[in-house]
Amino acid sequence: MRIRTAFLAILLIAGCSPATQNNTGFISGDGTTTVLADSDRGEAIELAGITLDQEKLNTNSYLGSIVVINVWASWCAPCRKEAPQLVDFNLKNPNVKMLGINTRDNEPAARAFEKYFKVEYPSLIDPDGSLQLAFRDSLPLSAIPTTVILDRSGRPSARILGETTRSLLESVIAEIEKD
Repeated sequence: MRIRTAFLAILLIAGCSPATQNNTGFISGDGTTTVLADSDRGEAIELAGITLDQEKLNTNSYLGSIVVINVWASWCAPCRKEAPQLVDFNLKNPNVKMLGINTRDNEPAARAFEKYFKVEYPSLIDPDGSLQLAFRDSLPLSAIPTTVILDRSGRPSARILGETTRSLLESVIAEIEKD
């Protein structure tokens, strides 16, 4: 009887614990920021696809510029929280290219998200997460949101797991530019 009672108590406690992962296979990031030294950066990556505005986009057209890539989804609460920061960053840093990757989402919800938050930079559509594989050998993406910064040569140089802020992006970019 004691074993059964103990088992039921454990089951009850486990059932009340918050899930750390949803059915998308992603977890919320913890804010960890990784910046790679110039000598530790791998090869340049290329992302190509169709944006939510149905335009073709290839990151090779951004070579020569710092590129901030934010992986997001309309159903992601931390993405909604950081969206105003990203919009503000984009407005105040015109020399930096911004790109979103809308992942595992439906297009009408993603377009509504962009309209609501007044997102003016493009977002590639990534319904199955395949675009994120470009980062697997350098700075793998395992959380939504995640922000990756490419240096002027198109190499992944920094990653922020979880929501970010304008000031954090600006300080990370300053560190990348020092190298």
